[in-house]
Amino acid sequence: MSRLPFASLRRPLPFSAQLLRAPASVSRSVPALRYASTTSSTSPPRRYLSTTLLLGSGVLLLAYYYDSRSLLHEHVVMPLVRFALDPEEGHKLAVRVLGWDKWARPRDMGVDGQELQAELFGHKLNNPVGIAAGFDKDADAIDGLFDLGFGYVEIGSVTPEPQPGNPKPRFFRLEEDDAAINRYGFNSLGHGHALGRLRARLVAFSQAHPSLFPSPLPPNPLPPSGLPRSLRPGQLLAVNLGKNKSSAADSNDDYIRGVRTLGPYADVVVINVSSPNTPGLRALQGRQVLERLLTEVVEERDRIAAGTGLPKIAVKVASDLSEDELADVASAVRSSGVEGVIVSNTTVRRKELGLTSDNQDQVGGLSGKPLFPYALQALKTLRPLLPPSIPLIGCGGISTGSDALAMAQAGASIVQVYTTFGFRGVGTPRLIKDEITQSLVGSSSNWRSEIGKDWSSTGLTMGWDENRLKQESEAVKKEAEGLGELLRHLTEKEDVARLVQEAEKALGQAKASTSSKESEKEPQQEKGAESASRDNAIGAVDAPEQVGDVARGLVEAAPSSQPTEGTLIEHTTSEHENETPGVGVGAPSIGEAMASEPVAIDLGPVVVIDVEAETAGESENEWARSVHSGQRRLV
Repeated sequence: MSRLPFASLRRPLPFSAQLLRAPASVSRSVPALRYASTTSSTSPPRRYLSTTLLLGSGVLLLAYYYDSRSLLHEHVVMPLVRFALDPEEGHKLAVRVLGWDKWARPRDMGVDGQELQAELFGHKLNNPVGIAAGFDKDADAIDGLFDLGFGYVEIGSVTPEPQPGNPKPRFFRLEEDDAAINRYGFNSLGHGHALGRLRARLVAFSQAHPSLFPSPLPPNPLPPSGLPRSLRPGQLLAVNLGKNKSSAADSNDDYIRGVRTLGPYADVVVINVSSPNTPGLRALQGRQVLERLLTEVVEERDRIAAGTGLPKIAVKVASDLSEDELADVASAVRSSGVEGVIVSNTTVRRKELGLTSDNQDQVGGLSGKPLFPYALQALKTLRPLLPPSIPLIGCGGISTGSDALAMAQAGASIVQVYTTFGFRGVGTPRLIKDEITQSLVGSSSNWRSEIGKDWSSTGLTMGWDENRLKQESEAVKKEAEGLGELLRHLTEKEDVARLVQEAEKALGQAKASTSSKESEKEPQQEKGAESASRDNAIGAVDAPEQVGDVARGLVEAAPSSQPTEGTLIEHTTSEHENETPGVGVGAPSIGEAMASEPVAIDLGPVVVIDVEAETAGESENEWARSVHSGQRRLV
């Protein structure tokens, strides 16, 4: 009986025919019959199933989107971006997405194990994988990068004044080589924009943690002491400073302004002197120039540190430097007080890299996989030149966990990636960390124990040898002393040569004056040969008023040649005695004599005359009396 009501709904009632023939008045009073649909019992499940599938697909897609490890990013999103956008537009899109609100951007869903813990500048890090400068140039995606699992985020390079950089196109993919070439040229919105972003981030943090900040919040708030400037335990924030193209090449003001303006908001300030896209910048890697720059930067940091010790100062150098140039960098770092070094920046090498891409000849700095062996070699060269207390950060061509471990074993405390982030997508840090974990767990090791492993066979920590450094310092000191002595000798020689020239000129004038006076005198009684020789010797240096102070000073300044008072070395006459002194044939000038090697002199022909004996009984002229009294001496 329970089926009757349902059965009646499926067939028409018995009186339905009469109702159809009934008058219109009657039909209007009887409601029209409705037949049940034969599909009504199955449509709701179908609608429910389609809705469920749609919602499930959306949830699954969101889950894949939010999890940076998903294959969606590396194998779907990144190929589409590379196909649809040019490299620079793709770069901008990635920064824009990571700058969205937290709910709208992907993040690292994994967990960093104990084996990944690292240490840098006394701070413990959750993992050793960082992002290099060049990706987030204007501090627009700091928290988005931290959420992807980077333990170290470096923004910049930031220049004091806004500048557009080099003309476009200026960023090129080398997909066949897993590399890229850029010549951005420090395109930057300037210190003002970066400062605004850093302060806005700090204000938002203070609103979420009001107990850590004073109330009311000051106009220019600073991070609370004891908390990393990243505002995240286990992670560090670095600011990379660049130089405006319009700034003077020998000026360090751009870097000092950067330390003063942005330093209070950073855990690390990086001095970039290695970009190949700013003319003259790499010249700052010379020892003396770099030492002066780093010393001034450290002094400015000390003024703003206010007892916190932050920020730390690191310098970024290129892998294109020779061993001697890297030694100069190490010397500048040791003497200036800089706390760390990043090795390395992009390279200008091309031919030796074995590239196959059509873009290989583009001007600019090359980054990516081909750079790795050169960056690793530069780090190995620099590591033993610095004490273990100065950490190195490995950067350049790192694309896998094995690359990162190779850098650690060579002496790097942490590593940074850049180009591989553009190829593998937002999952890059988690993928590299997982690869490191697999290697470490398999060997029952951890990241910190791997650091400097290549140097264990030497018996020295990181290859650092104090005795070798002392020996090198002594050698450099002796070399400097030798150069100083040589410079003194050259200076003295130049001074003597100048005085000799002036003396020769003065003596020449005196000789000419004496000859003129003798030509005006009347012939006198002929003297003996010995007396004539004495008169000629006196005449050669007579006319004291003409000789002047310079000639007298030169004559009196030779203590090794001073005669005994009361004696006179006679000027030996020759057939050339009437010629100007210093230019006679066969007789070298005073300058030539001073410059020549000393030779033995036969004093046989030299006649020494006792002036007192020879002039006894004769009236002495004024000059002879002055010689006799010791007031004047002649060599």
